[in-house]
Amino acid sequence: MSNPGRSFSSKKRNKQNRKEKPMIIITAEGKNETEARYFNNFKTADCPYIIKFHKAGHLTDPTKLAESIRKRWIAEDADTRTGDMAFVVVDLDNKESKAKEIQQLEAKNRVEKFIVSNPSFEVWYLLHYEYSTRSYMNADAVIRELKKHYPEYEKTSDMYPLLKDKMSEAVANAEKLEAYHKEEAYQHPDANCNPYTDVHSLIKILLKK
Repeated sequence: MSNPGRSFSSKKRNKQNRKEKPMIIITAEGKNETEARYFNNFKTADCPYIIKFHKAGHLTDPTKLAESIRKRWIAEDADTRTGDMAFVVVDLDNKESKAKEIQQLEAKNRVEKFIVSNPSFEVWYLLHYEYSTRSYMNADAVIRELKKHYPEYEKTSDMYPLLKDKMSEAVANAEKLEAYHKEEAYQHPDANCNPYTDVHSLIKILLKK
């Protein structure tokens, strides 16, 4: 991530007020709390970051989500120079228009980085169980496949306790999937990258790996 730093905040922290840990602010589409439930599990004493999940109401539009997290960034007096970061977690839903919008936002060299899953966040869960390049028509199709491994899955399920011991395998599968799509010369994000997820890149930051 680039370091525009004070483009989000002109406040200065003195040494007495400086946080012991850098901060990571995460927001996601407001249509469900799947992502919030999952990432809140990383709020432990061992985590190298202070994790704050920003509720964005019912927003699903990438531009509005970016604007929302920027307001939170300023309110928290966050600063890239002290290691603070911001992430917007979104589902691409196989929409090329959404992919183009995210590309345009990231090209503006802003602080927030997008964590994209296509068609949905559940691709990350599925990668804990299997590696596959088979495309999915929509999020429901991913969930149907996930339920073959965990029939009780619901959008409100907290999957972290169930999947944490498989995390290394999921990261490896996500990296393999990423490499597969790079061979096709797709520009990220791209609706043609299906299935796909960036979640592993955020996980590696949270775990300092």
